[in-house]
Amino acid sequence: MSNISAVRAAIASQVGTYAYPQLRSLTDPYGQINPPTGIVVYGRPYVNYVTTLQGATAFGGVLGADGPDAPMSPTEVGLDYLILVSQASTVERFETALDLWLGLENDGTAVSVAAAISKDPTLGGTVQWCLPTTVDPPGPVSWNGTEYFGARLHLTVSLL
Repeated sequence: MSNISAVRAAIASQVGTYAYPQLRSLTDPYGQINPPTGIVVYGRPYVNYVTTLQGATAFGGVLGADGPDAPMSPTEVGLDYLILVSQASTVERFETALDLWLGLENDGTAVSVAAAISKDPTLGGTVQWCLPTTVDPPGPVSWNGTEYFGARLHLTVSLL
């Protein structure tokens, strides 16, 4: 089974390498951050226990049951990529940058976060696949007591 810390690091590395305009990517941002920054955080739902190494349905009605319906381990997790931009600049400026990273605008050179992840859905062989699925509406985000503007991109990850 994949190490979740390694998966989070692989997402941060891949987005940091391929997203354009450049986006600083972090996995453990518990101190002060310098926006624009993308942070790999745990998603909701975090673990899908229905999808297991055994197949589609898991528990067979009894937790801990042996046999073909017994779960071996979760293989699907939800992670989020939280994009934070400073509210210090004009609304037009930070919304335009955020729209580029979300893939809603393209200036001819932009590479969205979703496109950066899609360049190698296995994240260098760290996972079976990582799929960007949805984005929450952009808006104010409080992080470590500071207000930012941002959006949360949801990822579904199939672990090895």
